[in-house]
Amino acid sequence: MLFATIARGKKVGTRLVPHRFNDNRYHVHLGRKGPYIPVTDYRDIPSYLANGYSLQMSDAAGSHTPRLISPQSIRGWSTNPRDLLSLAL
Repeated sequence: MLFATIARGKKVGTRLVPHRFNDNRYHVHLGRKGPYIPVTDYRDIPSYLANGYSLQMSDAAGSHTPRLISPQSIRGWSTNPRDLLSLAL
């Protein structure tokens, strides 16, 4: 499961998960101002993260607007196949 934790500000410690938009897709961005790529399948997100794309994430309750989170700050994925195996166990 992909997640990130807010490290600064009023909401420190809030856990973020990939935000699913109204079109039932997740959005990945190559840059802050660039266009987004809609991703339908949750399992495809790690391949975009491995290529440097950032992911729109929000809290599970949906009370925060989605934030663009860089791949370095997202936990639950890895480019190393051994790490992926240990995460599945």
